[in-house]
Amino acid sequence: MSPASPEWRRFESSRVEKAHVSKRGSFIGRHRHHYEYCRYVYDIKMSVSSETVEKEYVHAIYSRLATYQQKELKQSSPRIWPRVRQFVDQQPVGSLILDIGCGEAKYTSTRCHVIGFDSCPEVLSASKKDSIDLALADALNIPIRSDSVDAILNVSVIHHFSTAARRKQALEECCRCLRVGGQMLLYAWAFEQPNAKFSAQDNLVPWNLHETTIAGRLPKVKFHMNTTKEQRIIAASIPVQITSPSTVSPSFRWFSGVLNRMNQLAVQLPYFSKKSNSESSSTSVLPSAAPQFLPKKNSIISGIKRWSPMLGKRLASLIVSVEEQYGDELSEAIMNEGIAEAMATLREVTFYRYYHVFREHELENLVDSVEGLKVIATSFEHGNWCVVAEKIPPETIFRA
Repeated sequence: MSPASPEWRRFESSRVEKAHVSKRGSFIGRHRHHYEYCRYVYDIKMSVSSETVEKEYVHAIYSRLATYQQKELKQSSPRIWPRVRQFVDQQPVGSLILDIGCGEAKYTSTRCHVIGFDSCPEVLSASKKDSIDLALADALNIPIRSDSVDAILNVSVIHHFSTAARRKQALEECCRCLRVGGQMLLYAWAFEQPNAKFSAQDNLVPWNLHETTIAGRLPKVKFHMNTTKEQRIIAASIPVQITSPSTVSPSFRWFSGVLNRMNQLAVQLPYFSKKSNSESSSTSVLPSAAPQFLPKKNSIISGIKRWSPMLGKRLASLIVSVEEQYGDELSEAIMNEGIAEAMATLREVTFYRYYHVFREHELENLVDSVEGLKVIATSFEHGNWCVVAEKIPPETIFRA
């Protein structure tokens, strides 16, 4: 926000009006004024780096959500997109189909050989089926020989990449795997929704879970398009600005971190949390990707302990005594039981996932920017843009 901008002039005018009330003001009042200015700037720059948003709001969240799927009970019929089912069924007998970001591995075939890739091991372990081969892989580095695949499913994957360069890189990798004449089906969430409206293209979208457990697990709340729930979810989405780590200076990252901590602290202080009716009620702090009361997986010792309890205890004994370990385990068990009992009284828990929603023709233009791909068909289905692309021979790329 430059001193010449209208926002700065409005802020300065309000500051001058308040200054006439008291020439100096109290120490708390002056620092509250500085905090409100920092909060105003941070509201404008609701930024998050591309690395952070994909790591925390995509990969980590899908891993966490996979742990809440009921493995004991057979799931009801998963939601199948008709256009995707049609694309799979129309492939010739014996075709090799890649399902990028396969998730629950819904799209299988008795006529073709389907290989599903996903970057989340928890999702793959919960989606084992006899009719599909599953492998752990990243969409930017597919372990498949070039020009060897007949068809590719890229359904609800491309909108989780946070930058245009990474989205293009993902399509280039798919193009490498496709044989000439092979086709790829792309599905991406659309900016133009029939029953709601996004405020931006890059958003943190809430995903709700009923907190009351069933058979010891938290069941997923299905996301239904074309319903009033869709309107509520889109309205509750948080717009973000994606920044590249290389373009963000260390001082900016430090300042953003300080502002974030100030905002979190101010919410807990009654003096700073008071708001007049004219003030905005929107939060200036990015929400955690997962609820804070859920167990974290970033501890090396606890991770080793889950894999080998004995080895974990031996490593922990190098840091704390055995007595302290048992005390920590007991207090942790009591705390977890207490939290589970308390949180069971709540209706739902909210997770946040990152989405880049595509405007009309944006997905087509992205496909056209990839050398070797050509758009065959485009459609709009249930709030998603659907594009069918085909790999063309090299000699037809350089056309007049």
